[in-house]
Order: sequence, then structure tokens, then C-alpha cells
Amino acid sequence: MNQFVINDILKFHDKKKVEIRNFISACNVKDDECLFGELCFCICTPQSRAKNCREDINRLKADKKLFSADKKEMMRYLKGVRFFPTKAGRIIEAREKFPELKKMLNANSKELREWLMENIKGLGQKESAHFMRNIGFKGLPIIDVHIQNFLRNTGCSSVEGNLTKKRYAELEDKFLELANKLKIPPEELDIAIWLYQSGEKEFYG
Repeated sequence: MNQFVINDILKFHDKKKVEIRNFISACNVKDDECLFGELCFCICTPQSRAKNCREDINRLKADKKLFSADKKEMMRYLKGVRFFPTKAGRIIEAREKFPELKKMLNANSKELREWLMENIKGLGQKESAHFMRNIGFKGLPIIDVHIQNFLRNTGCSSVEGNLTKKRYAELEDKFLELANKLKIPPEELDIAIWLYQSGEKEFYG
């Protein structure tokens, strides 16, 4: 294990932990607008900047269009998002599943995650975990490119390229093992690594 990289992230986490914990605390708000807004955000984020996605979803909320915009109108709000026509359509479809999703929040983490992957277009292993983390579920890392690079840099993983479902699960396990060794909650370590690797000054979710 590369101790220099580990020491850097430990220092960075210590510096950012108040900001990170404030975000995690805010995740426990589960009104309809918050829940569906986070679902929309996670549908939008693949291959797009988190900042742009957050700004576009916030505009939808401010204009009270989150639950009422049709696809054409939704597309106008998502101009900062890559592949916005496809993602606008997925948001409209997800809106139809939202009542069922709310019922699933009483399920355990594994059942909810499987339901999300099977029923919400655009949510695979990574984005289902992303959504769940953003609404208050604990212990779910988001294995994006930043986390993959970090695991390689620390010597915890040699996996590169596209991830199969099996490889993704293996990286989750390696990340959880590392978080346990460092005695940092997985959701905190995940955010710290994202901020550290991305160079962003602010965390957008």
C-alpha cells in the first residue's frame, strides 16, 4: 500500500470533514422534492460535470418544474448536461416510477439497489449507490473514475478499463476494506477522494 497517498488523503479528509459531514447530514431530508431531485441529479451525472447537473436540477426546483415539465421543457433545463435529450426522457419515465420508489425506501439496501437498477433507466451499480448515498444510506461507495484511480495509486487495485458487474463489486469490497482500515466511514472517504482527485473546491453531490 502506498503510504504517501494514504497520508495525503487522511490529511485532506481531516481538513474537509466538517464540510463532508454537513453534506451527509443534509442527506437525511426525504421530502418528495429532495428525493426526486436527487434521483434526477444521479440520472444526469454520467459523463457530465456534477456542478452543471446540480445547477440544472436546482433551476427545475426553483421554477417548480421538477414534477410537471414535459420532455421538451425538461430538455431546455438540462442544457448543461451531456446527452440531455436522452436524460430528459429518463427523468420523465422515472417520474412515473416515483410512487413505487417511495414504497421501496423501506426495503433493505440490497433490495432497493436491485430495484433501482432494474426499474430506473440510467441507474446501474454506480448511480444506484450514488442516489442512495445522496438520500442518506450509509456504507455505499461510488466507484467512479476518481475512486478507481485512487485504488490503483494506493496499490489496492490493478483493475483498469470498463468494469463488469463482478469487477465493480470487487472494487466496492476493496474500497470498504480500505475505509475500515483507515477508520473513516465509506461515504466520508468517498467524498474526500472525489474532492481530492477532481480538484473541485465544492462538493455538488
